[in-house]
Amino acid sequence: MDSNWKQSFVEKLNRAQSQWTSKFTEVMESQVSETFEDIRRFVQDNGFAASTPLREDSRRSFKFELAENAYLLMIFRSVGVGEFEVRSESFVPGRDAKLAKMRCRLVDVDEAWARDQFQAALDAFVAHLADETAGAPEVNEELVLV
Repeated sequence: MDSNWKQSFVEKLNRAQSQWTSKFTEVMESQVSETFEDIRRFVQDNGFAASTPLREDSRRSFKFELAENAYLLMIFRSVGVGEFEVRSESFVPGRDAKLAKMRCRLVDVDEAWARDQFQAALDAFVAHLADETAGAPEVNEELVLV
């Protein structure tokens, strides 16, 4: 096999992969991170700390922490040309962690999609938390709607 062709092919492939990584980063910034900021304000008003612990070219993470040992971690990771994986990991004291993951296409991501992902993951986290505290006394706290 021609070594010039091999080198040329690898260079073209690297450029193409770099373009998809850039597209992933662009979608994360313009759609997912923007939506996270809206969600962050709401959950912070309701006792959560929200952060973005990982910000790399091909990965982003979003953390919603109710306590040091009770939190939701969402990881968005580029896995191929035009595709990425979303992992939601829910941690609650005294229970096994819950994991959900799915593959998605970059072209399907918009603000509504991102909002649905965050809301579904937060709902699953609260359901996981409620199972843990089923026997605990009721607390009279009001959630703040913003």
